[in-house]
Amino acid sequence: MLNGKNYLKLNIKINGIPALCSFTFKSENHNLYKTFITQEMLKKGFLATNVVYACVSHKENILKKYFKELDIIFGKIKEFENGKNIHNYLEAKQATQSFARLN
Repeated sequence: MLNGKNYLKLNIKINGIPALCSFTFKSENHNLYKTFITQEMLKKGFLATNVVYACVSHKENILKKYFKELDIIFGKIKEFENGKNIHNYLEAKQATQSFARLN
């Protein structure tokens, strides 16, 4: 589904089946990147993380837009991998890494 080239430049492990797949950045900054994806995709109208939940109601034009925006974000993540400081681009706290009570 990804038509761009930016995902090819990252060390990513993909798991699952096409309708429910996830990806992990093989980087010590995985959770920061996951947080960044959510932040940036929300700006584009997508609730997204490193898990892709596809269903039959997702039309082709929506999927194309989703993957186009994700590829742009992957390009930015590649810049972080090359030394750009991700902390300068995060607008909120890092996502929690596991499910737990917050109070």
